[in-house]
Amino acid sequence: MKILCVDTTMDGHIVGGAHTFLVQLMAGLTDAGREVHFLSKGDPVAKSAAGIENSGSVIHRDVWTGDVLVDDATPDVAKWVNDLRPDVYVVSVSSDIGWTIMPYLDPRIATLTIGHNDQETFYAPVRHYRKFLTRAIGVSDEICRKYVDECGMPADGVEWIPYGVETSDAAPWTSLTGPLRLVYVGRFENEQKRISDVVAVIKKLSESGIDFEFDLVGDGVEMPNVRSALSGFDNVRIHGWLEAERVIDTMRASEVVLLASAYEGFCISLTEAMANGCTPVVSDIRSGNKQLVRDGENGYVVTIGDVDAFVARIRALAKDRDRLSVMRRAAWETGREYGIDRMVENYVSCFERAIEDARSNPRKQDANFPLMESCRSRYPLWLRRIKARVSSF
Repeated sequence: MKILCVDTTMDGHIVGGAHTFLVQLMAGLTDAGREVHFLSKGDPVAKSAAGIENSGSVIHRDVWTGDVLVDDATPDVAKWVNDLRPDVYVVSVSSDIGWTIMPYLDPRIATLTIGHNDQETFYAPVRHYRKFLTRAIGVSDEICRKYVDECGMPADGVEWIPYGVETSDAAPWTSLTGPLRLVYVGRFENEQKRISDVVAVIKKLSESGIDFEFDLVGDGVEMPNVRSALSGFDNVRIHGWLEAERVIDTMRASEVVLLASAYEGFCISLTEAMANGCTPVVSDIRSGNKQLVRDGENGYVVTIGDVDAFVARIRALAKDRDRLSVMRRAAWETGREYGIDRMVENYVSCFERAIEDARSNPRKQDANFPLMESCRSRYPLWLRRIKARVSSF
C-alpha cells in the first residue's frame, strides 16, 4: 500500500496537534510496512521535518512551494500525484492545493480527509469537494456528525478515528499531602485555547490560599503576556515547547490538567494527560472534551469562560485527595484506550476499505470543477499572474 499524505501548513513556526499527529501516524504506517510519502508546501518546520524523515517517510518539498498560483499549479500537481500512483491520498490540513487537485486525480486513487477541529475550516472543503472524496475521517463524534448532517457526506463514507497517544502502564499514585500539581499543554493564544483564562485561574487559585504548583508547556503569540502576568509566581513554571519525552514526564508528575478552550477536535494533550494520570478540568464543548470527560466521574466539565467554576473544581480536588485519587484512576483508564498502535491499525483498516470502494465504484474526473471559495480571487487570473511574478523578484 502506497500512501500520500498532504499538509500545506507545516511551513509555519508553531507546531499544532494535527502536525504532531501526522508525524506519529506516518511513523506507525511505515513501521507497519506501508510506503508513505508526504507532500508539503516548501520546507516543513525543522522539528516536523526531522520527525517525518526519521519515520522513514519520503518528503516532497518542491512539488508546490506556494510561489505559483493555485489555479496554475493545480493541473501540474495533480499530474505529479497521478504519476506517483498512490493507493491512498490523504488531506490532513490544507486550505488550497491539497483540495483543488482532487477533481483531477485518477479515480482509482482512494481520497480521504481528516477533520481535526470542530471549525468551518475543516467543513467547507468537504462540503465543496465531497463528490471527489472516498472517505472523511473525523477525530471526534461531533465532527463525524457534522460531516453527514451539514456537509452532505454519506454516513457510510464517514469514520471516527480518534488520535492515539503515548499511555502509561502504571496506574497513578496520589499523595495525601503537598501541593496540588497542575499542568497546561498547548498553544499560548486566546482565540481557541483561551490562555488568558488559564492565567486568571492561576491568579484566583493563589488568592484562595490553595497550595499548588503549575507547569505551562507551549508557546504562541500570547507568550510575552503570559510571562509578564505570571512573573511573580514562584510556583508557576513556564517551559515553552518541550521535546515529547519531557512533555510526558511533566504530565506524569502532574495530577490535574486544565483545558479552557473555546473549541477543539479531539485534543491530543488532553487525551495524553489523561492517559498518564491527570484528572481533567475542561471547558464544556461538544467536540472531544465531552466525549472524553464524564463530569464528576473521570474529571470535571465547566462552562467556557467561567473562571470561578474552574477554580472551584480545582479547589475541591485539592481539599479531597481521596476523590482526586479516584478520578485520576478513572481518567487514566479512559485515556489508555487511545494508544498509538490502535490508531494506526484503525487507519490501515480504513485505507483498505477506501481502496476497495474507490476501485469498485470509481468517481469521475472533472477538470472544469470550480475552485472552492477560499481559493478564488476577485481579480482576473492574468493580473494575479503578473503580481505573482513581480513578488518573486
